[in-house]
Amino acid sequence: MTDRVVLGVDGGGTKTDVCVATDAGRVLAFVSGAGSNWEGVGLDAVGATLRELIAAVLADAGISIGQVDAASFCLAGIDWPSDEARLRTVIEPLGLACPWMVDNDSFAALRAGSERGVGCVSIAGTGGVAAGRNAHGEVARTMGIAIGEGSGAWGLVAEALAAMARARNRGGAPTDLTDRLLRATNCDDVSALFEGLSRGTVHVGGALSVHVIDAARDGDAVAQTISRSCGAEHGRDVVGVATRLGLTGDVDVVLAGGVHTSGEAHFRAGFVEEVDARFPNAHLRVLDAPPVAGAVLLALDQVGAVLPGIHEAVCVETGAARSAGATQG
Repeated sequence: MTDRVVLGVDGGGTKTDVCVATDAGRVLAFVSGAGSNWEGVGLDAVGATLRELIAAVLADAGISIGQVDAASFCLAGIDWPSDEARLRTVIEPLGLACPWMVDNDSFAALRAGSERGVGCVSIAGTGGVAAGRNAHGEVARTMGIAIGEGSGAWGLVAEALAAMARARNRGGAPTDLTDRLLRATNCDDVSALFEGLSRGTVHVGGALSVHVIDAARDGDAVAQTISRSCGAEHGRDVVGVATRLGLTGDVDVVLAGGVHTSGEAHFRAGFVEEVDARFPNAHLRVLDAPPVAGAVLLALDQVGAVLPGIHEAVCVETGAARSAGATQG
């Protein structure tokens, strides 16, 4: 084998994608398996998942770990320097004898969505985060703690619950969200829902955000206000990251995560309004490639192997591989 070969890992809370590709952008193997967010499953489970998936993808590619020229691990749950140190203790025993990096999975989404690898990414999925990189390689991101920041699907649900409580207490306008969320949680009335929440017998999560999005699309004014407000928060996060990095002009802004990709008009309007106010020439792109493509490209960056057209090639090939549905475990 004469091509340089890299390993890219994109690990989320529910799924981990692992890809081996060449410096020409050709995917040699692709597998998916269990999630690898250490906050949810623990470090030992992350280590086991990575060992299993990397062994499988290398076997499929017909190479040994010693033939990997660079690797990139983009994992959910790496939010602080201490987290990076934790995950290094899991990755070091894998036996890589090449340059490798570990970082938050938001940077994989940014690299997959930006050909230049420079700009910002706004992720509005189950949770939310904004991150960015400038031309000098400096990076910045929000904390991803759902306090004072955009928090994706959970932010929509939290605001919907607050609106229900205000409507119940006659401190806010009636909203169709009440009936929608009561049906979704199998509760008879608002008091029963909040009693269950306070006593731990009813549990809610980001999946309920679909009802907020649907209500906004169906014309509920309260849901539309919530959606727009949450979108604006994510927009302000991007502006803050771009400002910290000294980005100017035609900033690339990558949109990723289910709330962004839903295309709900009020969420998008709130987001765009905030970004346009500071960066009117920003280029917004909804991510349509697997984030693992970004992990592969970050690995290629380490060996200086990013050739003209490589970004598109990696995105297309990883997308095709993911569609083929390779799964391990």
